[in-house]
Amino acid sequence: MKKKPGLFTLANILTYFRIALVPLYLWLFSRGDWVMAIMALIAFVVAAITDLYDGRIARSRKEITKLGKFLDPLADKFLVLGALAQFTLMGLVNIWLVAIIIVRDVYVTAMRVVAIMKGTELETSGNAKLKTTIQLTAVITIIVFVGARLTALHFGYDGPMVDMGWHRLFFNGLVSVATIFTVYSWVGYMFVSNKS
Repeated sequence: MKKKPGLFTLANILTYFRIALVPLYLWLFSRGDWVMAIMALIAFVVAAITDLYDGRIARSRKEITKLGKFLDPLADKFLVLGALAQFTLMGLVNIWLVAIIIVRDVYVTAMRVVAIMKGTELETSGNAKLKTTIQLTAVITIIVFVGARLTALHFGYDGPMVDMGWHRLFFNGLVSVATIFTVYSWVGYMFVSNKS
């Protein structure tokens, strides 16, 4: 009889690692220093890369677990929502945009918990994966721009490229796109909920 995968499969370990990187990233980015911003970018990108590979590894090694199916999207939410919430606290993006994303993710997570309690599973949709990719891209872009601004200020540049007015406009534009795709994927889950 084939042994079932345990809690510490390679894929699950990558997911645990992604969750552990969230507080490290948040601390680094909160320092407001150009070197720390670069380190925060590295931490976030490494975390995002683990999201690309944990599912693939689980499938290739035939180590797909119920825990992994639940934790993988949850880890994505911790990473993205943690970054977006920090951006709002720093005054980089409008809180209402992030609030929509948070409400959607709480809703979908609640759906997953209900599905588990019923003995079923809520599969991650293709739209949700696209949504996560767009969110990660938006967050990484904002980190890069903030890091570049801090680096420019550190080396004495104080021209229009470091003006926070257009930075905030650009950041809110990015998050607005992410919010649109978030709502689009949310509607898809609502249809699933209504059918069940």
